[in-house]
Amino acid sequence: MIYAVKNDWESNEKLILRYKKLFFGSRMTQKLRKERYAVKKPTKKKIREWAIIRETYRELNNKVYF
Repeated sequence: MIYAVKNDWESNEKLILRYKKLFFGSRMTQKLRKERYAVKKPTKKKIREWAIIRETYRELNNKVYF
């Protein structure tokens, strides 16, 4: 579950933008779509694309910590 608590200095618009950033950053929409609709098996090309995306996220995470 993702939630955002409004800060004292924060407007409602900023709160909504911050929530959207958290929501889409967690990839919750992808999980919900997979559960809602029937999905075919991914092709080899699609699996490779996902692997490349994972690799870029891992590189970004390593840059932050090291």
